[in-house]
Amino acid sequence: MKTLFKNTGYKLYTTEQPESFKISFSYIRNTDGSLRWFWNSKSKKPLFLKFYNASSFKAKLYAIAVKLVFELGLQNLIFEKEILYYKVEGNPIFNIKSDWAMFTGTPGPNNKALLYTAGSFYKIACTETAKDLLINEFANMRFASASRLYTVPKTVLHNGNILQTDDISKKGKRSNTFGRIHAKTVQGITQKYQRCCSISEWGYFQMLKKEINTLSDERIPSNLLRKLNSLLEKVDETERISLSFSHGDFTPWNCFLHHNTLSVYDWELASCEKPKGFDFFHFIIQKGILIDKRPWKSILDEIRHKNRLTFHFNEDELYHHLKFYLLINISVYLKIYSEQKEWHLQIHWLLKTWTEALNHFAKEIYTERELLIMDIFDSLHTIPYAALKFHDKKPEKLSLNSDIDILMSSQNAEGLIRFLKRNSLAERVVVSKKSYMYRVRIITNDKQILHLDLILKIQWKGFEFMNVNKVIKHSVSNEYGVKTACDSDTAKYLHYFYTLNGSEIPEYYRDFTEKNISENKLVKITDHINQLKMNTKRRISFLKDTFIYIKDTFSEKGFVMTFSGVDGAGKSTVISEISNLIEKRYRRPVKILRHRPSLLPILSVWIKGKEKAHLDVVSSLPRQGSNSNTFSSFARFCYYYTDYIIGQFIIYLKYVLRGKVVLYDRYYFDFMADARRSNIKLPKSIAESGYFFLMKPKFNFFLYASPEKILSRKEELSYQSISYLNAEYNKLFSKLGKHNNSAKYIAIENNDLNDTLDIIMNSIITAK
Repeated sequence: MKTLFKNTGYKLYTTEQPESFKISFSYIRNTDGSLRWFWNSKSKKPLFLKFYNASSFKAKLYAIAVKLVFELGLQNLIFEKEILYYKVEGNPIFNIKSDWAMFTGTPGPNNKALLYTAGSFYKIACTETAKDLLINEFANMRFASASRLYTVPKTVLHNGNILQTDDISKKGKRSNTFGRIHAKTVQGITQKYQRCCSISEWGYFQMLKKEINTLSDERIPSNLLRKLNSLLEKVDETERISLSFSHGDFTPWNCFLHHNTLSVYDWELASCEKPKGFDFFHFIIQKGILIDKRPWKSILDEIRHKNRLTFHFNEDELYHHLKFYLLINISVYLKIYSEQKEWHLQIHWLLKTWTEALNHFAKEIYTERELLIMDIFDSLHTIPYAALKFHDKKPEKLSLNSDIDILMSSQNAEGLIRFLKRNSLAERVVVSKKSYMYRVRIITNDKQILHLDLILKIQWKGFEFMNVNKVIKHSVSNEYGVKTACDSDTAKYLHYFYTLNGSEIPEYYRDFTEKNISENKLVKITDHINQLKMNTKRRISFLKDTFIYIKDTFSEKGFVMTFSGVDGAGKSTVISEISNLIEKRYRRPVKILRHRPSLLPILSVWIKGKEKAHLDVVSSLPRQGSNSNTFSSFARFCYYYTDYIIGQFIIYLKYVLRGKVVLYDRYYFDFMADARRSNIKLPKSIAESGYFFLMKPKFNFFLYASPEKILSRKEELSYQSISYLNAEYNKLFSKLGKHNNSAKYIAIENNDLNDTLDIIMNSIITAK
């Protein structure tokens, strides 16, 4: 404060000095306790509101409340104040006894204070860098001033470190919405200077590229920096770029609307070296992040929409210019922030959105799943957590079959889930809450899956065997900025987990656990494990624990899938592969059933016995039954239909409600399309009517191939039979698909296994 006033012609003292004068300052602090605004306590008007962007509803309410306080003369009771003493030194630029207010500015190397008094703003440089910026701003305003498309306030430079500008807010209003007048202004600024050059000739870009390569600040999320560097390195140096004059900080808080003209101030970052469209992108992005607090996908939608008002870029041009805006703006501000001691909250908002904004262009380098993993760990950068059993490579190199276990508080877990639901890479986020964790499944736009276990308590059968907060406290950051549980805690967890669950520690973990658990610790852990097992037998809160266990078990329902088709269509192979994919990538347990629930045995068991009946089924060819009697066919059908009617509830309670995925190798559809296979000869309408009373499986896949292809795999059916059955199944699935929107009936030509698996997995993943 003393330095500020010295620049304006006054010297301040905290105690009375000879020939000094007494004055009282009122002030408002920042959240960190530092001064934000202060003013002459005798002021009758809240002039500090001149520095406040009262454009949102909440901000407007605050401004109204402050004005009411001053109208009622209660300001000296409401706001803090301090008695100081001053002397006049030199030629003061304002009268300290008059009405005035001062804003201390944003801390950092570019820090400037802002004084308002007598209808003018005075920008006061607090550092040498800020002084250079003021001189640059004065020159920029002179260059930008002559335009019929916008106006610039009159400006005077005092002593090289104070810039005086007229108050253009009188009879003007701020507008947060980028409209036609803003578009006209941006076009007017751009027309001041334009040129085209290759990237290799663009000196400003080349300078920033070198500076970013040397940037080192642990506060900057490492994956944001890695993405930025990767994109900078990938830029084609021979590519052409359109540069133009730009304001550099064209935002709602640097503009006032007067009738049909925009008055623009704060030109210190103006330059002729910015990519075309810089001001257009900057206005929408800064407003979207700092005022609206919107996710990137919403901001990008506005950019696409407002492009029609401004430059009318085609899609390729729009993304080309947006890419270079992001590369330049992020590089500039990361450099500034790295030199800034204290960071305000808004910096973290900007960093989170920037790293997501880069994803659109980083897809050339990384998959969406990899980018999402990078975004997750960047979003957790300032939050206490510990990744459990996480590899020590680049975080995005996580195996497709692996999930991420993260220890964190419930509040932080909920915050991460909100972040994921807003992320533009996530098409769908499914959350299953258990008593001790959140299980999160994320489906990316390109249909890849990522699973997170956000662990709130480390427990076994309701007993906590390790303290989450202690593990987080002992976490260590690796070279990629990922905070992982330390080796001793990880080894301890692995030993507890496998021993408590009655299994041996896998070989690939054994050396690690032995190396990181001493003999003394192992004895203590063993004693604790024995104690835990005894406690489970003596537990007092049995009913409570049972209720929690049941709730956790049924926290997420499973579903039923069926596979139909003639013998040789490849069902067994597909079911085996899909079962593996669902367990490894979809992270759900699987139960495979053949044909029906099998609550009742096959009919021949009652006559031949179980072993002989099953041996006959395996050794016999399909569709060889000779039954043509309607009565016996109906009795046979009723027997198996009873199995479906009753068994479906058993399957639902036993597997589906407990989160398992049930795969049927053949299903009830055989009775509708190929009843002869079950030695039944009845009108199709009977079996079709029976299907109405059954629970509809969520996914039903009919696998088919040409008769030639099937006969090359299995010679169990004739060419005519295969053609007939393919047609019947196809007709049935088409009919069922038209009459049932809640279940999917999909026919797949199974010529290529990988293509078939992709179709099936995509169907599961994209289903709501």
